[in-house]
Amino acid sequence: MRGDGVDHHDHDKIVELCRVHGRFEADVMVAKLRANGITASTNYADAGGYLPRSGLLGGNQILVFDCDLERANEVLADTEPA
Repeated sequence: MRGDGVDHHDHDKIVELCRVHGRFEADVMVAKLRANGITASTNYADAGGYLPRSGLLGGNQILVFDCDLERANEVLADTEPA
């Protein structure tokens, strides 16, 4: 939701912001985005924890709405990769 009080996410597409190898790293990034008011989620590549190393191959997706993509990149610009 933006500062004008209107939920703009009704018409926005969900897009991939980036991929990271670790589940923990993905969770930290999503938490940082949410703390900055950006709706974000993850699509884990580890089969619900059953194949923890599979995230190393395909990576865990960080997903945001396309209207938040630029701001999300700015928020994560100073985040060090694990």
